[in-house]
Amino acid sequence: MLKKILYVFLISIVPVVELRAAIPVGAGLGIPAYWCFLAAILGNMLPVPFILLFIPAVLRFMEKHRIFPRLVAWVQRKGQRGVEKLQAKQEKDLASDPAAPDTSLASGDGEVPRESAEPDAEKKREIRKQRGVTFGVLMALFAFVAVPLPGTGAWTGSLIAALFGMKKRYAIPVIFAGVLVAGLVMTLASYGIVAALNFFVS
Repeated sequence: MLKKILYVFLISIVPVVELRAAIPVGAGLGIPAYWCFLAAILGNMLPVPFILLFIPAVLRFMEKHRIFPRLVAWVQRKGQRGVEKLQAKQEKDLASDPAAPDTSLASGDGEVPRESAEPDAEKKREIRKQRGVTFGVLMALFAFVAVPLPGTGAWTGSLIAALFGMKKRYAIPVIFAGVLVAGLVMTLASYGIVAALNFFVS
């Protein structure tokens, strides 16, 4: 039994497949649902702090030294699409909140300085860190992780949060909550299917 649980744990660590594949495998192996759920959650969450801490620096290093350039470009594109969605959500939330601080980059004469109008990615992340994140952004990240579909999950959610510049004290609990919901959905679905198959076969 321990070996089977370890399989689930290790599969849930793997990017792309994560617990979406790990829990059905555990159900097929006959592992009790609670052990399968726990192993998948722990395995899926294990890489999250490391992604949040190191992925921007790792991607910059790999890009600079031309290490797996296609992989780096693919990861950056995937992360940037998510970042743009979160940024649009945050700008919308801030625009609709009359109490929100003025984050305009306009100069005193009403014109936007050229240098400030097009800040690089690092400056954008720093701006977002200073102003924090809105509740809507956190819920968008939660939904992205919680819905167990191809291309979503803890790995991609952590990548997006890191590139967005989200503080770890916000990102980790939100991603963890999303992983819990995704794990619950997959556990109910997987063990429900196994129970139905056993019912018709027996």
